[in-house]
Amino acid sequence: MRLKCKKHEKNRKIVSYVINAVLALLLLYAALYLLRKGTIHYRPESQKPLWVLAALPFLLRPRRRASGLELLIHDVLVLLSASSFALMLTEYVVKGGIVVGNTAIWQGYVYHAAILGLVYAFVGSIRLSACIGMGLTMLYALIDHYVTVFRGTPVLLSDLFAIGTAKNVAANYSVPVEYSVLQTLAIAVLFCVAVWRMRRQSTPRRWQFLGCSLLLCGWLYGLGLAGNSFGFWQGNLEYSEWYYFCRTADNAIVEQPVGYSMDALSEITQKYTGEPGTKRPNIIMIMNESFADLHVVGEFETNEDYMPYVRSLAGQENTITGNLLVSTFGGGTATTEFEVLTGDSMAFLPFGSSPYQMYVKSTTPGMVSGLANQGYQTASLHPYRATSWNRQQVYERLGIETQLYEDDFDDDAERVRSFISDSEDYRKVIEVFENKQPDAPLFLFNVTMQNHGAYVPDDMDNFEQTIHLTGKYEGKYPEVDEYLSLVKRSDEAVKELIDYFSAVDEPTAIIFFGDHEPNVPSGFIDDLLGNTDAERSREQKQKKLSTPFFIWANYDIEEQQGVQISANYLTAFALDALGCATSGYDQLRLSVREQVPCINNYGYYMQDGSWFDSTTAEACDALIEYRMMQYAQLFDIKKRDDSWYEP
Repeated sequence: MRLKCKKHEKNRKIVSYVINAVLALLLLYAALYLLRKGTIHYRPESQKPLWVLAALPFLLRPRRRASGLELLIHDVLVLLSASSFALMLTEYVVKGGIVVGNTAIWQGYVYHAAILGLVYAFVGSIRLSACIGMGLTMLYALIDHYVTVFRGTPVLLSDLFAIGTAKNVAANYSVPVEYSVLQTLAIAVLFCVAVWRMRRQSTPRRWQFLGCSLLLCGWLYGLGLAGNSFGFWQGNLEYSEWYYFCRTADNAIVEQPVGYSMDALSEITQKYTGEPGTKRPNIIMIMNESFADLHVVGEFETNEDYMPYVRSLAGQENTITGNLLVSTFGGGTATTEFEVLTGDSMAFLPFGSSPYQMYVKSTTPGMVSGLANQGYQTASLHPYRATSWNRQQVYERLGIETQLYEDDFDDDAERVRSFISDSEDYRKVIEVFENKQPDAPLFLFNVTMQNHGAYVPDDMDNFEQTIHLTGKYEGKYPEVDEYLSLVKRSDEAVKELIDYFSAVDEPTAIIFFGDHEPNVPSGFIDDLLGNTDAERSREQKQKKLSTPFFIWANYDIEEQQGVQISANYLTAFALDALGCATSGYDQLRLSVREQVPCINNYGYYMQDGSWFDSTTAEACDALIEYRMMQYAQLFDIKKRDDSWYEP
């Protein structure tokens, strides 16, 4: 009997070893499979270390009578392996393994390791910690996957506060069970089974405490190596999903304004009702990339004027000119875009947030949807990639019916440096106009690309510098020479566009503005202002946040020049000036502008010219109603009246 028991025990151990070996081989193959998906496959510098980290705890198991130190080392190896699988599975199920760059891969790895380390610190048992951590990862990954499938954007922390709305929306969708989802779950279960079968002693608690301390130090060191860089314009395709979620978390939640209620909203909507308007012109809205007049910052000399035509529009018939206060410098194009198209202000949102990625997550009523309801044909044109700033989804939610991008231009389209020129871009604008529906006015929102940075002079034969600094700055800043020469090309293209529409019979208006000032060398800005950025107050920094704008029409409008306005007011101001219908939201903003002429994410100016920091905006009586209605527009679908926001 004893012999049979020994033989049975021996057979059981053999079977157990075989099962463990098979599980280990399957996991190694699964890791290899995941690492050959998407862009990770083309990153051998990251691919190989991730595979090794995934494999180590299954190849290096502790002895039966291992010391506390050996058990601790194996615990760490399991956590490192779990972090590898968590990263690979999340990226695979959400976006097929697309993570651009080794830095982004390891940033994601470090953030996954942080979660698993926290679970280990609270639970203690490595087997339980790995399984709980993997379970949490799968819960997040699947939610992120289906939110991306249904909405086109990743899940954000703010979505947790809109679960009721999400449930109502989800009721209209069927949840597909894709092969990739089944694969992901199968590999996660396989990992948990393999870890759970590691029948070994528990690591003594004192060693676990030491392990947690070492894990914290390791996480901080890893974070230092991987970096904490982040750019909203790139979107989640440039980062790992979990890293993107964490980095946007602090800006994802916007608190309800004080005094906000259904009664307050009703009172405001009754107070401001909009105007019907008498005109329905074609509206060409052009946001010109990095188009700015640096003389606003400070004085300098050039060999010739770099924007003579745009300057000449001041005082011309049927033209309004002035300066536009924006909320971003040197980048962040979509921030200005958001303020203009929605009429909302960045002053009421977390500093540094990116609304296109974080807040415009469903149909958002405003000028564009209102024009569409009036019978306008709505379109957008951007001669670059469609993926930047999540534009495709946002434009659709705003009411833009047709979207055109770089792929819609001919292969031989004229380029300045590597970007499609403004002249070529405007020829496409004219083409869209000439091919529009004959019985419908056109609204076209155009974001140009020619003047995008960087402004490093090179020997490309398709662009000649015609403008250069003279006087004390001559030869000192070649990047500025490059930029000003680009502006001169833009100025010439604007003349071509207006010359064309001057001969058009249909009532047509052009609303033109720059999105932000260029990211030229900081030394040049310091020279113009006489101090460094660190020495400037937030009010002084406003000089770097101004761009030219003009409104031109081929029919009679009241001329104005020297207008000072901010991006959030521009569409309300333009519709009113052009004789178009305006919404209640437009009327509200025009009323607010009488008391607060300009506002951005840094602060706001009052009628008497006094400036206040944006941190005081909540206490400004003139902004209370505006703040409430913006909150309803972006975050409260149930309480808002969509038609009130639409002209």
